[in-house]
Formats: sequence, C-alpha cells, structure tokens
Amino acid sequence: MTVVVDIGNARVKWARAERGELSSPGEALHLDDPEAALAALARALPGEAGRIVATNVAGADMGSRFVAMADAHWGLHPELIEPVAERLGVTCAYAEPRRLGADRWVAVLAAHHLTAGAACVIDAGTAVTLDAVDGDGRHLGGLIIVSPRFAAAALNRETSGIGQTVASGEVPLGLMLLGRTTDEAVAHGAMLGVAAAVDRAVAVVAEELDAEPLVLVTGGDGQALLPWLETRAQYRAHLVLEGLALIAARS
Repeated sequence: MTVVVDIGNARVKWARAERGELSSPGEALHLDDPEAALAALARALPGEAGRIVATNVAGADMGSRFVAMADAHWGLHPELIEPVAERLGVTCAYAEPRRLGADRWVAVLAAHHLTAGAACVIDAGTAVTLDAVDGDGRHLGGLIIVSPRFAAAALNRETSGIGQTVASGEVPLGLMLLGRTTDEAVAHGAMLGVAAAVDRAVAVVAEELDAEPLVLVTGGDGQALLPWLETRAQYRAHLVLEGLALIAARS
C-alpha cells in the first residue's frame, strides 16, 4: 500500500493509493496542534505501508514532525516531492523550479494527465493560486492571490474594525451583489475580487492558446469559490493527492 500525504499551510490531507487510484481520503487541521493532526493521519491509515509519497509546504518544523511520525508508525522515510524542470511530460515555467510550491506542481501534473488539452488549476486555500499548463505539457506559470478570508481579515486589521465576514452559501444575484451592511460589503467584495481575477486569468489563457482550458478547482475553500466564478470549472477535492498517486504509480 502507498500512502499519499499533502501537507498544506493549514491542513494535512491523506489517502491510500493503488495503481494511481485513491481510497480512504481524510484530512485534519494542523495549525493549532500539528501533533494531533499527524496522530489523526496515523489512526486513519493503520497497518503496513510500502511507500509514502508526500508534499509539504508548511515549513521545516512540520516536515520534521511528519518524517518522525512516519518512521515511528510505518518504519518508512517519506518521499517528499519537489518541483523539477520536467516530470511526467510537464516542463516547469520557473527558472528555479524549487521556488514553485510543491503542491502547485503536483496539482499541475495531475491536471495535465486528466485532459489532452490545456488546463488551469485553481487551489483555494490560505492563498488562492492559479497555474496553467498547455496541451503539450508546458507549464505557463501562475498567480498567487490573497484569499478572501485573508483579504477580509486585513481590512479588519487595518481599519477601525470594519469586519471580516467571509461570504458563504448562495451567490447573491443582481443588485444583491452590493452589500446592504458593512459585513456584506466586505464579504462580497473579497470573494468577488478573487473570482474576477481568476476569470480574467483563465480568459487570457484561453485567448492566447485559442482553446478553452479544463479548469479544476481544489483546496479547502474551493467549493465556496466555485459558484462565484463565471468560468466553467470542476471541483476536485483531492487533486494534489491525485497527482501524488500518479507519481507513485509511474515511478
């Protein structure tokens, strides 16, 4: 059994992987108690593992804790995936590939193998990232956008308590898009700003490539962002884990 693990800025996500397919997915928040999150991973996937393939963007301390847990629980040292110039038919746009987030890279690999054409990946988490790849596997680069949650929090911090509500539920229609309270104005504005940036970037990719890309949305806040987009998109909760499973199956 292969264990695949995606350690993000706020969450740890995991699953079993067999021949590129996922099973038993789960997740836990690690911000306040990383040891508890890693213990939840160990409880969720007991027994023997033949291999651990992972990404970590939560820093060296979290990485060290994860390596120690994997050694104690499975007796294995995790394979931590880092971006490289080329892998699985995808070439990285960054001159220094290691400066690209490992989770972004792995999600791009997954997206490229889900379609014969171009793809855009939107990962809505602590930040909202967008990466594009063309049908030949050429990573075109990406964007890092302040998330609606952080934008609202920054407004609240830099003003006299303007509020930091984040939009949820149904997207307001027509003039209801305009907030009738300060909380609504902040929440709608923060979400609309991110959605408009994503829509614009995808439109530029489509125009430059003269082809409509497959647009995949993932991340903890992906489902909240999805209905705000005018772009046609699909939600895939475990896209990074899918990419890790793909790597495990082909290496």
